[in-house]
Amino acid sequence: MESRLLATIIIFPIWLTLILVFRKNRQWLFYYLTAAFGLTLMLVFMMEYLGWDEWLVSTASFHVYLVTKFILHLPINLLSAGRFQLILTSGDTSILKLGIECSAVLESSILISLIGFYPLFNFRQKLLRITFGLVITYVINIIRIMIIVLMAYKFGSDYIFLAHAGAARIFFFIFELLLYWYLLTKPTVKAVGEGILRRTRPSEQAMVGRSLTLRHAVAQGLVVFVFGALVLSSFGFSNDWPRAYEGLAKKARPLIYKEETSLEVRPKNGVLGVEEEILKTWDFELDSGAMENRRLKIEDLGHANLRLTEGAESIQIEVYLNEEFQNRTVMEQTGGLPIIDKLVFSRPFDIAPGDTLELRLKNLGRQPAKYRLELTEGGQSE
Repeated sequence: MESRLLATIIIFPIWLTLILVFRKNRQWLFYYLTAAFGLTLMLVFMMEYLGWDEWLVSTASFHVYLVTKFILHLPINLLSAGRFQLILTSGDTSILKLGIECSAVLESSILISLIGFYPLFNFRQKLLRITFGLVITYVINIIRIMIIVLMAYKFGSDYIFLAHAGAARIFFFIFELLLYWYLLTKPTVKAVGEGILRRTRPSEQAMVGRSLTLRHAVAQGLVVFVFGALVLSSFGFSNDWPRAYEGLAKKARPLIYKEETSLEVRPKNGVLGVEEEILKTWDFELDSGAMENRRLKIEDLGHANLRLTEGAESIQIEVYLNEEFQNRTVMEQTGGLPIIDKLVFSRPFDIAPGDTLELRLKNLGRQPAKYRLELTEGGQSE
């Protein structure tokens, strides 16, 4: 049994027993802390067990891609499952991979738990505050990821830890605290203060129209509606959105795992210090078992290789030069993960002006898949 599901099954009866005991004995502080903390753990474990954290990272990646490419005009391409191809200011090409922490699953679970068991609000208030809080948390998380992307773009791989664990995390922490203050602390202080002055129960003072004014309630509902409309319309803005979900697969993970956010740089001077220039890029969409050919007339002399920058399924690649067979390789997908940024052949091949290069690709996987292939000059073995 997967570790996260097992942990949830073990925690649930212990958690339920404790909150029932504390509630029966009217130990409200211990009841609230235990209920919120236990529910947070179980929500995190179950969302990661179901793979929802991966979906959140992929969705956030798509929206970050839209903002950075079409509004900020950064040289960025969306690969798959939380991965970007980014050309840095230094000219290096890099692969930025976002980890599970960028899903904001933990922060979202904390917000649901804190508001869900908070005794001051009724059910409708809790539902509105949780929905509004999740929307704002998602927006804050988008900005956090953009900070990582922008710092990686500007400063390179040496600053990825500072960007992720420093600037972006501090930003996220501060604005999440402000969100908790707005949703929990501010209405509590106001309701308690006015309850003392008017000699009424705090729960009555916390009703919509008092602590949460009708104007604020309508504003929160409007924010949720506008956010939902923007999210739905974003998938019609760009046809690149399916890439964000390619290669997603529920997989077992240990309870404690290392942070996965990373930036792998492919220098502009190529692998092992050899000049590597992208001569041509092809995009393929192949059904399972399907084949496709592409031809290219060579204009320059040099050593060439092929690099598969994106591939969701296993693939067979054959190279023909002037209709003569040159090389064949099979690139296997493993563990449900896509093939990202790999040289196709261990050795480059020679090309000359006037040569005709032909590529023959075959999807060996069980599902339709997209592939992106680059012809590079000077690629060496990795």
